[in-house]
Parts: sequence; structure tokens; C-alpha cells
Amino acid sequence: MSRLPSRARGAGRARVSGFVRERATLEGSPLVRLKRRLAEHGLAPRRRFGQNFLVREDVAERIVAHCRLREDDVAVEIGPGAGALTASLALRARRLVAVEKDTGLAALLREDLAELARAEVVEGDFLDYDLAALAAEHGAPVVVVGNIPYNITTPILEHLFLHRAAVRSAVLLVQKEYAGRLAAAAGTPEYGALTLFARYHALLEPLMTVRAAAFWPRPEVDSTLVRFLLRTRPPVEVPDEALLFRMIRGSFQQRRKQLANTLEDALGIGKNGIERLCRQARIDPHRRGETLTLDEFARLARDAHARLAGD
Repeated sequence: MSRLPSRARGAGRARVSGFVRERATLEGSPLVRLKRRLAEHGLAPRRRFGQNFLVREDVAERIVAHCRLREDDVAVEIGPGAGALTASLALRARRLVAVEKDTGLAALLREDLAELARAEVVEGDFLDYDLAALAAEHGAPVVVVGNIPYNITTPILEHLFLHRAAVRSAVLLVQKEYAGRLAAAAGTPEYGALTLFARYHALLEPLMTVRAAAFWPRPEVDSTLVRFLLRTRPPVEVPDEALLFRMIRGSFQQRRKQLANTLEDALGIGKNGIERLCRQARIDPHRRGETLTLDEFARLARDAHARLAGD
């Protein structure tokens, strides 16, 4: 019987050993551990909740570091899911409130965080959570953190901005294209009502890109981690915020039309009145709304308020 040369036998053992090591590493990977943990509790990602679990521990560590939590901070985590960030956040803050809508995941988190007295799991919808009451209880604005579902990003921002007096900052993972819209410059295709809405309420700082491969199930697009520093005062002064944003929305709903037409619809003022309004605000009525800055919209809103109040 022929025998393999010793070199070949050694190579075979090396290949087998490498395979075994690879399998052992895979079995202990964060993804495998997560799948096993969820299966033990009869859980799985739920599409209707937009659940994509972060499975890169190094990325989780960087996100927590970017939150810049202080020892006396109270933090709120939106949709902690399986807890990729939760324990690390709790160890850095005085108190962490993790708001989880999924009943099964909330129970899992309570089990995992049982020994962390400073962590509290609240089962419910973050959009219903009373941030003002929490801030009042602790006597200081809170910090909000979240890997949030893409399909409710705008409602979450609206909730944060509505309670901006109760929120010092928010560090959120959003869809990369959405982050581009938040940071867009006037006159670009990405620039819109969302850009100005966010800019009015917060200072924005893009922090890092998170690739789709860092999540399970894998989303179709990459994400961007963004810090929102909630403003104590808006960057422009207007007597009527609702009027300002009515004019902004009207201009971007018909973004290819000139101001003379979009403001006529938004304000219910005739074209001659709109042209006088634009001249008073030192803005060409033939410009498109998509070219105006927040300051220019604010000038128009102030003059429009004065005109409408006088009618």
C-alpha cells in the first residue's frame, strides 16, 4: 500500500486543523451567539418592526464611545433589540432607560440586564415615551441613543425635536442616504424640507459610516451614525414656527416651481402680494424654493407674518 509523503500528511493535518479552528471561531461569533440566544427564547427578527441587529462588537464599542456619556448622565436607548449597545451604555451612565417595543426582546433584555441596577427596560413605543418627565425627574436633559428603524426615522426626529428642552443630544444610526439629506446644501437634489427642519432644531455631526454587513439581517443599504445637538434656541428668529414650515413644505412640494407660485398656494395670497412680499424680504420671486437657505425662508416668514397679521 502506498503512503503519502510526510509533507503531504502534515499539510493535510494543517488543513484539517485550520478548518476546525475556523468552525470553532464561527460557532463563537457574535452572529452565531445572537442566533442561538434568540432561538432559545423563540425569537427571530421581525420585519414589521424594522429589526436589524448589530453583530459587530468593535462597531458597537465605537458607537458607545461616540455617545460621550458622562457618569451623571441619564440615557435613553431607542429600540435596544438584543442589547448590542445596552450594557455598555448602562456602565457609562448614571441611569439607562431602554425602550423596547417587542415584548419578547424586552423580556430577553430584562434577563440579560438583571444584575445591572442602573439599567431599566421599558416595554413600549419610543414615540409615546415621555422624555420631558424623565428629564424633570432627574433635573437635567437626557441623552438619546439608538439604532433606529429606517421607516420611522422622521417620526423619531419629530418626537425628539418636540421635546428638545428635555434632550441634550441624540446619537442615532440612520440610513446613509437619509444622513445625506440632513446635511445637504441648498440647491442640491438632496436638499429639502427635512434638511431645514433638522437644521432649525439641532446642530448635526456625522460620526461614522456603518456598513450593511455589520447587521443581521443585512439591510440593503449602509448606515451613518449622526450626532444631533439639540438647540436651546433656533438659529433664526420667526414669530410663527408653523408658518415658517408651511412655507418651506409648500416650496419643496413643488420644488421646480418659482416662489411666486409656491408661496401663493402656501399662503393664499395673490401673485402681486407674493411679489411684494419677496421684494420686502430682498429675495427674487423667480427663484425656486430649493435654492433658499433657512435664513432666507425666515426673512420671508417674518414679513409674511406681518402682512397676514395686518390683513
